[in-house]
Amino acid sequence: MTATGDPAASAPDAEREATLDAAAACYLRLGVAKTTATDIAREVGFSRATLYRRFGSHEALFLAVLTRESEAMAAEARAHLSGFDDPAEQVIEGMLFSIGQIRSRPVHAAVFGSDAAAWAAGQAFQEEALRLIGDAGVRPVLAPALDDGTLTEEDVADLVDWILRILLSYAAVPGDGGRSPDEIRRQLTRCFLPAFTALAGGGTGTARTGRPGPRVRH
Repeated sequence: MTATGDPAASAPDAEREATLDAAAACYLRLGVAKTTATDIAREVGFSRATLYRRFGSHEALFLAVLTRESEAMAAEARAHLSGFDDPAEQVIEGMLFSIGQIRSRPVHAAVFGSDAAAWAAGQAFQEEALRLIGDAGVRPVLAPALDDGTLTEEDVADLVDWILRILLSYAAVPGDGGRSPDEIRRQLTRCFLPAFTALAGGGTGTARTGRPGPRVRH
């Protein structure tokens, strides 16, 4: 059963946070794939029937945990990016910061760095809140192109979807099989940024990477 929205929204704040904390603790201790609604109910002190009645399905509860963690990550990303003025640099640094956070934040690492990564990613892409976080990150950069009609809202939605998929693909392959931050920066600058610049109408400026950022000729 796939739920929409936040399943805990109608519960008192303290109860909601306690339940999300319990679910997160189970994901860290047992793994996402092995955690059951019974495990979460036992952790928080509810019966499974009460958990479902108050918070919806296990899938909806998982998305609520992921959304809470992602919103906290987004707030840190905004603070991190406040020191960058160049639009292209904001995009690349924002993606690098997010990849590092997904790898290092315990819940995100447990979700996207485990055997359940494919299932978790599929669930995550259904969560509107995650798309809104991505939208908030790129919309200021794309505002001029939206204003002059170069881009449509469908273009922005496609771009947000693409960026989320890129972030999860990098973050899900850490360690020896992954790429260093410098290698990821090089790949994003050489391969992703030209396409992003073209889509944005060439208005993303020059990334400060030690050399001029890629430009696309129109």
